[in-house]
Amino acid sequence: MKKITRRVAITLGVVLLVLAAAVLFLESAWFRGWLEGQASAQLGREVVIDDHGIDWGVPLTLRLSEVRVANVRWAEEPMARFDELTVTLNVGALLQRELELERIGMIRPQIRLLRREDGTTNVSDLLDQESTEEQASPLWPEAFAIEQGRLLYRDAARDVDLDIAFETLGESVDELSLDVNGEGHAQGASVQLQGRMHLELEERRGRVEAFQGRIGESRLEGRLALDLGRDAPRLAAELDGDALDLDRWGLFGTSEMEVASPQDGTPQETWDRRAAQVLEGMEAFEADLDLSLGRLHYAGQSLYDLSVSVTLEEGRLSIARLQALQQLDEETPRSLNVQGWLEVEEQRLVADLQAQLDRIDLTAALAPLGLGRLGTLNGNLNTRVTDGGLLFEDTALDYRNPHWGLALSFSADTRTENVEGRRIHLIGEGRYEQEPFTFDLLIGPLLDLTHADTPYPISGDLTSGETRLWIDGSVVQPFALEALEGNFRLEGPSPAELTELTGIALPELPPYRVNGYLRYQDDLLTIEELDGGFGDSDVAGDVRLRFGARPKLWATLVSQQLEADDLLPLFGMSPKTGPSETESAEQRQWEAEERRTGKVFPDRAWNLEALRNTDIVLDYEASDVQAEHVPFEDLQLALELEQGVMTVDPLLVGLGGGRVRASWVMDARQAALEGDLQLALDQVNLRALLGEAGLPDVARDTLGVFGGRGDFRYHGRSMHEVMAGLDGELELAMSQGWLDIIAAELLPLNVANALVAALTGEEQVQLECTYVRFVADNGLADLANFFMATEIAHFEGAGAINLATERMDMAFQGHNVDPTLFTGNSPVELKGTLRDPEVNVITEELVARGALSLLGALVAPPLAILPWVDPGGGEQVGMGCERALSAFEE
Repeated sequence: MKKITRRVAITLGVVLLVLAAAVLFLESAWFRGWLEGQASAQLGREVVIDDHGIDWGVPLTLRLSEVRVANVRWAEEPMARFDELTVTLNVGALLQRELELERIGMIRPQIRLLRREDGTTNVSDLLDQESTEEQASPLWPEAFAIEQGRLLYRDAARDVDLDIAFETLGESVDELSLDVNGEGHAQGASVQLQGRMHLELEERRGRVEAFQGRIGESRLEGRLALDLGRDAPRLAAELDGDALDLDRWGLFGTSEMEVASPQDGTPQETWDRRAAQVLEGMEAFEADLDLSLGRLHYAGQSLYDLSVSVTLEEGRLSIARLQALQQLDEETPRSLNVQGWLEVEEQRLVADLQAQLDRIDLTAALAPLGLGRLGTLNGNLNTRVTDGGLLFEDTALDYRNPHWGLALSFSADTRTENVEGRRIHLIGEGRYEQEPFTFDLLIGPLLDLTHADTPYPISGDLTSGETRLWIDGSVVQPFALEALEGNFRLEGPSPAELTELTGIALPELPPYRVNGYLRYQDDLLTIEELDGGFGDSDVAGDVRLRFGARPKLWATLVSQQLEADDLLPLFGMSPKTGPSETESAEQRQWEAEERRTGKVFPDRAWNLEALRNTDIVLDYEASDVQAEHVPFEDLQLALELEQGVMTVDPLLVGLGGGRVRASWVMDARQAALEGDLQLALDQVNLRALLGEAGLPDVARDTLGVFGGRGDFRYHGRSMHEVMAGLDGELELAMSQGWLDIIAAELLPLNVANALVAALTGEEQVQLECTYVRFVADNGLADLANFFMATEIAHFEGAGAINLATERMDMAFQGHNVDPTLFTGNSPVELKGTLRDPEVNVITEELVARGALSLLGALVAPPLAILPWVDPGGGEQVGMGCERALSAFEE
């Protein structure tokens, strides 16, 4: 018995000794160091425990005092510290070599989360590191308690500083509840928040109820739930607030989000790829969001009375409701209502959206996508986004873009029949730079609104007034007309109709029709293989137009046949009209007005502003020039208009087998045109002039060539003003030739000699010289010299043409060289208007001679012949050929 008692005593002593040793060991500094090493291995950070103790009993509680978890090297304060951390263990499980936590308690825990300006944080390494053998799966306790917890969050990049107090309401770990209360500042605004958080740690989900937050004067309240225990984390939120500024959190940039072209030559991202970047990472999350906000501020823009109900699932963002108001300046609010879905496929946006828009400003609404100045939309939109393009169904919209000077009202539908691929059929009307137009177009689905290198097909026609354009090609950025290329045909009443639309000073011409191949990019329009005509003339060549603050036109044009009257509209004058002529309705009105007023030079104002704002370089040739009553042959000119000053040098015109050379300067920089015109005529055939003038019988027996020169100065705002103020002079001269005797004899009314010549066959008379000189002074053109000498008579003339009133008063007198029978020898007067001149030979001298002849017949019939006899001596009349030709040569 004693032996048994002794053995029991020894055994108990050993057990007590072991227990005492275990107690000493577990409460020793060595064990505390072992705990520090295990914790440091788990976290990858140094953990320091100042003191520890054990509450022996069942259960067993380990108390750790002044626990500190080290921070990253660039942070001074510890990442976490606890005044006391208690861990209660299940002794029964521990005796069976299993570790079970019954309770974890924290007293005054303090956690610091830090983010630097470069985006790095003090917990990035903890979140990114992979588990090791020492880092076993975490153990969850049956109870969890936090007293007087504190979370300090500092974000230097976003200027956020928060101090959040938290404390558990109970000790259930199945649903850990915490009261959260915090304050601080963000982006210079004060921040306050409070709420009740419920965490299911083992299920990795939680929710926040009775959440109330305030940033500055903005309020947000509601509830949130986050479930991290699913394959894809899911967020559910019901929030209501008066304002939310997303720019404070760096989610979007500023309002200046137009994407510039890369400087390194790399391709610029398309708009749908940029939109996909905004939505990137959606596949990794799920969400249900119901949000109501008085104001949402983002990317420098704002939406008001925002109501959103969206679901994010498997990467698709479904919009059950998105309603908002835009308030721009003092205007009436604009409304937006959107339904549909969006998702990302192969890094590109795919969407199916329906929207009702009331004058929505797209620039503001889509600011995060960086699409530039997009204008406004009004109406119903049903669209799909695929492959970077927009496809429409039953869409009717009004589009306005003042930045591009564009306004459209159109319907749009996707068409697949009788077209290659998918096309959008656009039908509507609009205004561009205040000019109205209609359109009927088929365009491709690749409507990249910003990418300057992505063309898409376009075909159809646009009509502005009577001007119509057919195009079959491709376009980049259609609303901005960034680039355009393809075959075209253009026709209209006059190119000048396009001056306001293009900003180019296009000429006033009769109706035109041209076709060719055009390219437009970087404000440069190039037209190759231009072919067509204007009026009854043809034209071909190449044209370039540079648009911009100061447009410029370069053109090299040729005409095989030019109707000279087709150029009259350039001077504000009407071309010929009639059944066989080509003219516009406006030009027919011009002709009727000119006929009604009896004017040759109309007072129709020129568009001087267009001349001042456009530069032009033009080379033009016409092989065959047709003109009524004038034997034109061909034409060449080189024209340059720069800074409102036009120079034409040379201007070469074939005339009657000879040549007219002109040099012309016109200055449009003042209120009225000012300029100079110099003319030189050489070897012009008189026969050709008479033939075209409608005197073929006279022309047949007429020989001779003449030359001349002119020098004029002018100013005015219309053809009438120019002619009414014309200064200068014109000289014409011919040294030798033959003149049809009928013309020569009829000038002095040599009826007898003309009759004799006709009967004897003498059809020509030698022309010794001709000299004509007009001097214009302020619109009054004075016939300063008129002298013509033939072998039978000398002729003189005098008078003037008032170019302001377009009236003339001139007289011509013939004097026979030899005594002549049956001569009237009376002046021929040329009077009336330029449009309707009158030839008058009924003068007082002729009447007096008739009366004397009648008196002589009554007294003695042979005496009746005496008043009609010219005693001769005409060679003494006038300046004479030598003086006339000397005056011309000077």
